[in-house]
This record gives sequence, C-alpha cells and structure tokens, in this order.
Amino acid sequence: MASRRLPIPDPTPTPIEVEPEPWTEARLAGLVPYELEAQEFKGSGFVVVPATGKIRADFVDHLSKQVSAFVNAGGGCLFLGVDDQGQVDGGLPIALRANGTREWFEDIITGIVDPPLRSFDVHEVRRESDQSPIEPGKAVYVIELPDSEDAPHQSRDRRYYLRIAGKSRPMSHRHVLDILQRRRDPQVSVFGVDPYGRPDEIPDPRGDAVLLRLRARVGNRGRSLAQHVGLELTLPRFAVNSECRRRTLELEGAASLQQSPGEVTYFFYSQTPLFPDQEQVLATVWIAIHGHNRSHYEAGRVQLRLRVYADHAPPRESEVNLAAYSAIQRCLRQVGPSK
Repeated sequence: MASRRLPIPDPTPTPIEVEPEPWTEARLAGLVPYELEAQEFKGSGFVVVPATGKIRADFVDHLSKQVSAFVNAGGGCLFLGVDDQGQVDGGLPIALRANGTREWFEDIITGIVDPPLRSFDVHEVRRESDQSPIEPGKAVYVIELPDSEDAPHQSRDRRYYLRIAGKSRPMSHRHVLDILQRRRDPQVSVFGVDPYGRPDEIPDPRGDAVLLRLRARVGNRGRSLAQHVGLELTLPRFAVNSECRRRTLELEGAASLQQSPGEVTYFFYSQTPLFPDQEQVLATVWIAIHGHNRSHYEAGRVQLRLRVYADHAPPRESEVNLAAYSAIQRCLRQVGPSK
C-alpha cells in the first residue's frame, strides 16, 4: 500500500497586529521621572528662547545629535516640553512654523542625520483639561525613533553619537564597530524599573520600616535573537536589610548574591531566549526604607546601577535614582523621622 505524505504545518506563528498605545497626558504622567537609554527629556528651552519665544539658532544642530544617539543605540523616545524631572513645563507652541510645529518636525527630522532616516513618528500631545500642565495653544511633542538598519547615523557636526548611561555622547571608534556588528549581536537594555505592589510594613527594633518591591524590565531592540541574557543590579547596603535579601533570593530567577563594602549586587539570568522586539520582567528586588536610611533617600543618594549582558554583545549599563519615585516618597512619609 502506498504511503500518503501528510502536509507539514508551518511552524511560523501568524503575527498579531497590535494597535500602538496613543500618547496622551495620562501616559505622559505615567512616565518614570528620569532619563534612560531609551528615554530623554528636553524642556521647552531646548527648542525656543524663553524671553522671545523664537526658535533657537542651534536647535536643529542639537536635535541632530539627539536623533543620531537614539537611532545608533537601538531607538527610543525624545520628549520636548518635559523638564529633567519628567514634569511638563507648559509645552511648545503648536504653530512655531506656518504649517504647524508637528509638520515642521516631520519635515526636518528625515534629513537631520546621514544617512537619512527611513522611519520615525512625531506625536503631538495637547491640553486635555483645565487642570492640564500643558498651556493653551501649546503641546508636548514625543519623537519616537526606532532602531535603524542603516546605523550608524552621522550628526550634522560630522560626528556619531550614542546613548550611554542615559546621556547622548560622542561615539568612539569601538562603538562605531560595535554598531556595524549589530546584525550579529542582540541589543538588550533595561526598558524600565518600576515599583510593584503595595509597600509592606514590617516590625523593626529601630522603628517603623517599609519594604518595597522593584521590577526591572529588559527588551531586545536588535534584530538578532538573544540566547543568553543576564541582569546585574547593584544597590547600596543601607537600602538592603536581611529581610530584603531573603525575599529577593526566594523569588524565581535570582541566581546569586554578592556583597562588598557598601554594596549588594544581585544577578538574574533569563530562563528563556529574548527575541527581537520582545520585553520581559527579568528581575524583582526588595528595598528597605526606615528612619536610619531615610536621610540617604532624601538626599538622593540611593542609586540603583544596572548592567545587562546578552550573548557576545558588550554589557550595557544604566543608573536609576530611586528617590525620584513617587512610591518611595510615599514610603518616606510612612516611616519616622531620620535618625
């Protein structure tokens, strides 16, 4: 009897079209209030002279550097009309040019770097209520800059820029070579660090103490699969007590703990590969807030350092000031005065 060959099903999943989330005032208010590799705030003074309201003569040159840095580093969002603390500063006039500010940005950004950009988006967030921090006749502009297959892109000053530790900096020769190898190596970085869940009050002989969870998300903006992904988080010792260490190490995925003078470092390893354009929560850590360390938070001295490892790609580093979180400010009000 002749055998009958069955058709082999296509293992490739059918892509699901996801409608992108629109930029609104509520979404702006939900931004983490600090700058990351994929997020940069620029106040209105970056674009216009406050005294005259006229466009700065050097604005396009400075914008070119920011665009070069983002598209060379895997993409991100540039917010115009938002100050360094993530607060809307009133916004930019919606008619800086006769055809409109948004249309003007769309016209100039295409050719602001060399080679020209193939894709980007400019979003205009206008005033939505009487209580809005955006002034009438003004808007906040969100420039979304995706990863570019044509990187590296050169700025108007004939230099290449890159996002390094949340800042746009000139690229070294090694960085240029790294970007040219982007097709081979994944581009995994921290997409955000956010408080998670409610604070947990615990008994402490030194007085009131609150524990808070933080979750770190990583994402792959490159075009290559990341087979092995690790995340290293370093906190000051005064922010991590024994209960924090116990709870963190009990969580799934915490691989190791290393303590050194003044610091505690956790290492998390992803149990699954990270596909291009995929995000995942890779690490959850607990921190402590009490009367004996309150002064450190109030002085802005609680820095969380992050380092991401992905296959053969160079490690990517960033830093977060935990005192900027509103959740931490609420915890500070729960505990007693500094001791």
